Amino acid sequence: HELGGTKMGSDPATSVLNSNCQAHEVSNLFVADGGPFVSQADKNPTWTIMALAWRTCDHISQAMRRREI
Repeated sequence: HELGGTKMGSDPATSVLNSNCQAHEVSNLFVADGGPFVSQADKNPTWTIMALAWRTCDHISQAMRRREI
């Protein structure tokens, strides 16, 4: 599926990723595509995917500077 394969949420029991698109179970695994979206409107998701990937990359670079990952 293009979207919805890795649900985002704060509860590991009901979601795969946290709000930074980081896997709950694997700390160095990030999903930067349409997987976190649980539904899709009739519009193309490309711009939203790009924005979310950019946000995730910012989080990764900051975490690396702090030596958290």
